[in-house]
Amino acid sequence: MELNKPNGLKQWTKATREWVRVLAAHARVFMFPGDNFKCPCCGRSFSRFLYSPYLTARCPFCLSIERYRLLCKFLVEEMHFGQFPIKFLDIAPIWCFQIFCRQFKNVEYVSVDIRSPLSDHKMDIQSLQFDDESFDAALCYHVLEHVPDDRKAIKEIFRVLKRGGWALIQVPVEAPATKELAEMSPYEIKHVLKWDDHLRSYGPDFFDRLEEAGFEWSESDFVTTLPREDVERFGLDLKERITICRKPG
Repeated sequence: MELNKPNGLKQWTKATREWVRVLAAHARVFMFPGDNFKCPCCGRSFSRFLYSPYLTARCPFCLSIERYRLLCKFLVEEMHFGQFPIKFLDIAPIWCFQIFCRQFKNVEYVSVDIRSPLSDHKMDIQSLQFDDESFDAALCYHVLEHVPDDRKAIKEIFRVLKRGGWALIQVPVEAPATKELAEMSPYEIKHVLKWDDHLRSYGPDFFDRLEEAGFEWSESDFVTTLPREDVERFGLDLKERITICRKPG
């Protein structure tokens, strides 16, 4: 028989993890005092980024990577994030982005994940347990490539968004056409798919899936509009094009 932790113990465990996470973050950033670089996620300044084998550089405090720092800067400067009251859904949360969202009193932040201890709700993106039109905005950032039925997940995001709402739905578009893992050769799995936990490689036809769900979409080359010194100071991803999806009003 499986025994569940009492609610009080669950809350204590979550609070303890958060305390340890914050303590470790302060210890890391203390090692690199300075203001040569700045993280748009947590707002901290420091003398250098940490090396990351995943991309290139992590923030010493919140451990953000390049694409999340670009995302946070884009949300503030292009989407006016936090300037107006919104209810915001974050799918598959990571800590650096939670820090960013919780800075804004106007943002009612809700997160979901099928298993992450960071999430507010344990929930499958393919079957979100929210009423229709519950959220003003949503983020699904490099998640769908891990989801068995990505079309169903996109339709669920569309369903829970209010009319006129927006979502940033991002996947790596790196192939000529979308191809499922089961259809790929060993060579394609190694050189196109690349990551063991990806279930498909996406091509430009990914955007057809957004339209099938009912979204109107556009892409932003926001990073290319920024001065080179800002790209370096904030440690931004030069390759990331941000996809903005809107539910017609």
